Amino acid sequence: MKNKSLPVDLPQNLVSGLQHGSEFRHQLIPEETFCSECEGNHVLSEPIIITSRAKILTFTGVVEGISTYYKVCSNCRMMYRYQEFTDGIHNFNDHLLLSLHLCVILRNALQNHTAVSRVMSILEATAKAKFPSKDTVLHAYLHFEALSSHVYSYTCINCGYYPKVVIMDLHKKGVFSIPFSEIATPPSDFKGDTNIVSFWESVTMEMIGRGFLSSGRKNPFVVCPSYDCWAPWIGPNTRKSDIVLNTEHAKLQKTKSCDVPDLDVTEERLGDELFNLKVDAVRKLCKECGLDTKGSRMDLVLRLRTEMQNRSAYDKIFQQIWGASGGWAVITCPCGIVYSIKFNIRAESPRDFADLLLSWKHFPNVVIYDFARGLAAHVNLRKADSLPFSPHEGRLAEPTTANIQLAKEGKLKVNLPWLKNKKEEEDINCHPLTGSSEHYALYDRFHEFNTKDPRDALRRIQVVPELCGWVNTQTAEQLFGSMRKNNYFLNMLTPSGHTFLMRNIIHHYNTAQNKNMEDSLRKIVSPSDQLTFNGYGQIVLGTPPQSLNDSERHTCDITQIDQVHCPSQGSVIDMTALRNVQPNRACWMHPQSSDQIKMIENALNEKESRQQFLAQVGATILNRSDFITLGHPNDVEGTILNACLSMVRDIADLKNIKVNCFSSYVTVTWLPPLCADPSANLPDHIAECDFILLPSWASNHWMICYLHSNYILGCGKSMDVMISTVLQGRIGQIIVECLC
Repeated sequence: MKNKSLPVDLPQNLVSGLQHGSEFRHQLIPEETFCSECEGNHVLSEPIIITSRAKILTFTGVVEGISTYYKVCSNCRMMYRYQEFTDGIHNFNDHLLLSLHLCVILRNALQNHTAVSRVMSILEATAKAKFPSKDTVLHAYLHFEALSSHVYSYTCINCGYYPKVVIMDLHKKGVFSIPFSEIATPPSDFKGDTNIVSFWESVTMEMIGRGFLSSGRKNPFVVCPSYDCWAPWIGPNTRKSDIVLNTEHAKLQKTKSCDVPDLDVTEERLGDELFNLKVDAVRKLCKECGLDTKGSRMDLVLRLRTEMQNRSAYDKIFQQIWGASGGWAVITCPCGIVYSIKFNIRAESPRDFADLLLSWKHFPNVVIYDFARGLAAHVNLRKADSLPFSPHEGRLAEPTTANIQLAKEGKLKVNLPWLKNKKEEEDINCHPLTGSSEHYALYDRFHEFNTKDPRDALRRIQVVPELCGWVNTQTAEQLFGSMRKNNYFLNMLTPSGHTFLMRNIIHHYNTAQNKNMEDSLRKIVSPSDQLTFNGYGQIVLGTPPQSLNDSERHTCDITQIDQVHCPSQGSVIDMTALRNVQPNRACWMHPQSSDQIKMIENALNEKESRQQFLAQVGATILNRSDFITLGHPNDVEGTILNACLSMVRDIADLKNIKVNCFSSYVTVTWLPPLCADPSANLPDHIAECDFILLPSWASNHWMICYLHSNYILGCGKSMDVMISTVLQGRIGQIIVECLC
């Protein structure tokens, strides 16, 4: 599947260039000649025809008379079919193929809330031709998206991987139909841990598997809702790990411990929704629950609200109002980008959002939700040892009578300056963007007056000046206002089809929103400025650090510092922040901290994706594939070495020392057989530098040698002679060792 994936950005000539029947190949033969699974070069068989009556569906009509072929490995009997996108075609099931132009049109149609079936109806009426069934075309489009190399990052270029403020809400009308009776009870030892990668790979495999099935055959890859194998989606850089939480099975428990807030909330919301039903529907519900059907609408609703204390009656009422599933819960940043989405099997409760937040790598400092008190109580009850929502149980101030009264009158102001500027002295276990370990649960503006607890006045947005006028608490509602236009076709899909397509639609929505923000930024920056991403996934100007004036410079003697100081508490970011780094001989042989060891083990974990982003130094992006060579004692990848040298340069710059670092890819060209001229690579300001760092490759070891520029300029020798001497190893002093 990996070898046959489609690129995220399809070449424009393939998307718009092929639209008419005469432009397509009519003989579609697999390109493979050798088996990719067998050891050795096992030649595949001659092409074997599958059908000569395949069809290519395009925006302008149907191209018929297409022949498709397959090949077979003589050794393992593996079958190879045509699956090339370079011809502007996507093969679904060897009988139906879509032009890439049509696939992109369907993608854009879904972004504009137009179902695939409606697009097909329009094309049929325009072309006056009979098209394949609408369900088959939908499956073909899902097959196309499943084979596309999408990276479902679910992150905002402005807020980064770990937003400090999030808004949460439920889209209760986005449901799929599944009877509760068909969902098996999970094993007794199930704690809610679910592998997010395995689950979504299985959903993707179901979409792909549809293209290999003959008519009427059951798909063996079907994914059905279950409590122990049903995962949300959280971006790979935002979540802690591939194991995430989904504790919906706990909603089945009848004991009222931490589930009490969940049930109360949903009953209240269901009660409100009952008033939106017609009288006949309310009477029918009363009859199904065995209640008296006589009386006014208010009498009937009151009886149902009382009966909802019974779980079976609650399920009947919930299914009547919402459908079988519980809608989908989302977490967005203030920019409106979706970071997490959870497809609920049962009714929404704070538990669903707690599962998402507790699966994040960094807990947001401010969480905005329409039942903030219930969320804070639930999360703190589940994590009683750490109490995530603190201080004051997620309130903005101590719930004294005076503070509550001031908040109600709008006179209480609680400043959170770290929302704008990161704290200089970071808290323990702090958020990386704010430096604060405080976490608050606040109400959105629409629901802040719905609560009956007077202490909830201390959970209002307007109490925080830094949030007023900046955070739009209705971003999730605005998203739902757009997405509910898709309910007419999404709610008709199977559970797996619903979740797959919804995640895909949200991904393209996020991508478009990020593109709009980036375009807006480019309008206000100079064309010469480079926009890059920092280590937290935020878009920044990639300008180099400014050098200081000579009057501000001073020297630093490495021999003056000989002791290693390792803080007893704090993160590895504290220890390695450039402003805290000092030249230190003793650190060369000092053992690594536990945090550093964990980071190195993660970087060298070959079981994880080799393309995963791990670090950024200036404009250089470092993936796991760059770090893999660090596992060998005598080797280091040149990109890593250059990144280390640039860090040395930046640290020296903070000490008012000018250092010039040569690239390891440049210095190697000065040696035989290339023997390039070193003077061609010298910057104009080389004479102003205090030190010059030259990475020199000795036998199975990198040396970082330094030359003092004053010595070079004063000795009368030419620069290329001095460089040649250093590279040959006859002069130089090692000042840095890359102990990775």
